[in-house]
Amino acid sequence: MRPALDRSTETGVVVKAKRYLLTIAGLPSARVNDILLDEKDQYAIVRALSDEYVYALALTSVSQPGDRYRFAADTKLYSGGDHLFGRVIDTLGRPVDNRGSFPPPNVAFKLEVEAPGIEVRRHIHEQLQTGITTVDTLIPIAKGQRQLVFGPMRSGKSTFLTQTVREQAAAGTVCIYAVIGKPITGLRKITDSIIKDASPESKVVVLAAVSDEPASVIALAPSVAFLLAEYFQSQGEDVLVVLDDLDAHAKYLREIALLEGRLPSTESYPGDIFYQHAHLMERSGHFTDEIGGGSITALPVIQTDLKNFSDLIPTNVMACTDGHLSFSPTMRAQGVYPSINIPESVTRVGRQAQARLQKQATRRVLRLLGQYRAQQEYAKFSSDLNEQAQQLLQTGAIIETLLQQPPYEGIDRAVQVIAIGLVFSGFFDTMDARVVQERRAALLQGLSEDDALSALRETVMTEQWTWEQFVTELQSHHDAIKTYVSDP
Repeated sequence: MRPALDRSTETGVVVKAKRYLLTIAGLPSARVNDILLDEKDQYAIVRALSDEYVYALALTSVSQPGDRYRFAADTKLYSGGDHLFGRVIDTLGRPVDNRGSFPPPNVAFKLEVEAPGIEVRRHIHEQLQTGITTVDTLIPIAKGQRQLVFGPMRSGKSTFLTQTVREQAAAGTVCIYAVIGKPITGLRKITDSIIKDASPESKVVVLAAVSDEPASVIALAPSVAFLLAEYFQSQGEDVLVVLDDLDAHAKYLREIALLEGRLPSTESYPGDIFYQHAHLMERSGHFTDEIGGGSITALPVIQTDLKNFSDLIPTNVMACTDGHLSFSPTMRAQGVYPSINIPESVTRVGRQAQARLQKQATRRVLRLLGQYRAQQEYAKFSSDLNEQAQQLLQTGAIIETLLQQPPYEGIDRAVQVIAIGLVFSGFFDTMDARVVQERRAALLQGLSEDDALSALRETVMTEQWTWEQFVTELQSHHDAIKTYVSDP
């Protein structure tokens, strides 16, 4: 029997350095994804092997020919625990916010991780609340789901993401926001939005892989985000992972592949680009107690061109997620928030986590919005509309008004359904959209805080009522609710 190699005695010498790509002679027992250290304890990761050389990516500094590397004796690079909350770390797990050091590392670096199998996955059954009616009621996201967020610059994606993180952090969810390839100014905006004003109890971690770092470092950011997510999930926590954004990540993977001389595929991306992203997304899910319970919800982000959503990376990520939210810069420019294009947005598993009345409200609102937008097109060609068409235009405008809400205004899911139900119970029949817009805030506050409606709010999220029973119950409260929208 061949004796085991003593890897601690092996040393490799850099014979060629092309930016961060190193060609190393020696290290005969090297394996792909091994962690290497040079004489200054700077990291590199093995990428490929040949008969003569080891090819590695420098992670912390630019190496020169003649530098020596050895295998890292301990691959635990990350310090997992509650001390991460409210902190900003880099891709190697080091704090970069000048707020003190961490305890010794206790989480090993693993780049290639097999996603948990179906035998340890639970049925997705619990909704992830964002506080946004358009999402929670019409395009719901469930815990454990993978929901793509895409759109051009200045289309409202960042506002939605920060609001969702705030809402989930307030609910006790662990939120890991990976900043991938953005400039340092973009990182500051994100940290100011989700950490600076957060409560001490918020479980928010920002993983920073900014644009002035080497591509080899930035390319690891999504894997590290999931590595930390799995650490907290194994302790029974619900985790939300935001990957902002995977289009930039793909470009860095392309840069690395071209530097390595790999044969390019479509749009010069490496041939395994779909595998790279799909492999990450599969690590999301809702898991059984056998592996700690908890869940990992992924919100990958793609910044697209203004009109073209059919490029390779957006379509690839769409193919490996459970739905997508499409953000519109036109709606954003018009002052509409959330600026989500409902007809272009999809959720494939989120509805199974909704309560019965939420599902019924969704069907009715989507049907009404479709009829309303079709009638709007017809109305452009004729001003002579019958009473039914006029009523449809009025009701549709009221629905759109109720769906709009200021940034960072969170609305409870039960209140969302009650407000929508009022449209179908005849409550707004004598009002127009302008009046509803003026008194919307007072209405929502009353629906949220009135003690007389507490039983109604609790019942909305159960399976107790049919839609018809719900509407009848709402009608019995019309007189009380009208006090919220009456003239002062």
